[in-house]
Amino acid sequence: MPKMTLYHCPRTRGFHALWMLEEIGEPFDLRIVNVRDDIQSEAYGAVNPMRKVPALEVEGELITESPAICTWLADRFSDKGLAPAIDAPGRGSYLRWLFFAGSVIEPAFMDKAMSRDTPRQTAGWGDLASVKATLAQGLEGRDYLVGDHFTAADLMIGSTLNFMMMFNLLERIEPFSSYVARLTERPAYKRAFEREAALAG
Repeated sequence: MPKMTLYHCPRTRGFHALWMLEEIGEPFDLRIVNVRDDIQSEAYGAVNPMRKVPALEVEGELITESPAICTWLADRFSDKGLAPAIDAPGRGSYLRWLFFAGSVIEPAFMDKAMSRDTPRQTAGWGDLASVKATLAQGLEGRDYLVGDHFTAADLMIGSTLNFMMMFNLLERIEPFSSYVARLTERPAYKRAFEREAALAG
């Protein structure tokens, strides 16, 4: 089993990776990085030059960016059933949604949070209305985004939507509210949430 170390700061995007590791259920070391002080240090800069969390170190190899971490974990521990096999139906849709969170949802909502008016034709993520409509269409009549069970794509999308709801950037409306509620009932989510709450004090 590979030695895994997660660098994490509570109440940040690092929660994606913490939740994913709880879903995997294999041992890992957790190193807390203080977002105000430690993350700017030379020591952490040597771990991740971007000085961001999460960062996952596996046998000396660094993996950053939440979608990359989730993709690697789901494929490395394929027996957990968190990703379609590379040649299975649904693999393309799975990858689409897994990367949709950071590439499309987050920048669109950051435009809203920062009161930015990024021209739709120049933004790689389109606009917020299109993002919400696309997500709603993807969830229409479904419990999960790909197939009939939970995958790492649901983790990335659900965690991101939950984050947006907590900061009042997304209304608690259907189909988003019931989707997030379903995902946050998962035992692995609850373990990650409780672990983070204890760390945050």
